[in-house]
Amino acid sequence: MLCKKCGKNQALVEDGLCSRCAAAVVAELTPAPGPDLVADAPLPPRAPSTPYDPEARWALLRSPNGLATLAVALLCLVAAADLAAILAGVGEYRILADAAGGDWSRLDDADARRVDELYVWSGRIQLLTLAASAAGFIAWFLRVRDNAHVFVPSGQSKARAWAIFGFFVPVVSLWFPRRIALDTWHASSAELELGRGRAWMVDLWWFLWLGDLLIGRIAGNLYDSAETLDEITSATGLVIFADALDIVAAGTAVAFVRALTGMQNRKVQARTASLATAADGLSPH
Repeated sequence: MLCKKCGKNQALVEDGLCSRCAAAVVAELTPAPGPDLVADAPLPPRAPSTPYDPEARWALLRSPNGLATLAVALLCLVAAADLAAILAGVGEYRILADAAGGDWSRLDDADARRVDELYVWSGRIQLLTLAASAAGFIAWFLRVRDNAHVFVPSGQSKARAWAIFGFFVPVVSLWFPRRIALDTWHASSAELELGRGRAWMVDLWWFLWLGDLLIGRIAGNLYDSAETLDEITSATGLVIFADALDIVAAGTAVAFVRALTGMQNRKVQARTASLATAADGLSPH
């Protein structure tokens, strides 16, 4: 079959061009060397590829509002359980204090048993609400940490898994959650005037929580090991103080959750507004 262009030479392929016409077409499509194109010049280096991000599949911006509401509600339940435990503990403490002072008139067996059972049940309710609030808080904590990774991918100094396991692994649990909280706070407060000078709220929440855990552990051990009436009375008083401190820590955690969630919402709104402004500037008028 002849070339469909010149009609003289044999085509290389069916209904195609001959070798001479094909070379001429290639020459026409190839620009001649000029001031900006040097023959045989090396190709420019390839643009660097985006660094591998192991958390890319998790880096999705999702609303923290639902989990924040859940965490706040569960923390309020913790405070309510603590208040009930304080009321039960005060009743037991009064009976024990009177007995330690020599007044046995209030130490009726039935009343003492009832007060003691009430105190035990209030402790069990405390454990249940604490476990539920821990699950809700950590779920929210992971969500805001993922959002912070979207805001500032290089702003997280700890891996994503530590937002969960950092609360449970011994030793590192003393500072890993605080470090993640600070990284998340700074990433969420970037570009916002409000929040930059309020990172102290992270430390207030964290150190109150650590102090609450420490005093609660000491009070529980003293109560379990108490044998004499004076020891039981003193341990009960310390447990009441630990429960009161737990209410303060829960309130601080609620403030922390609301503040960080609010900052992330405002940050998303600010970015959305700036993108809308940029789109309006590019649109034809």
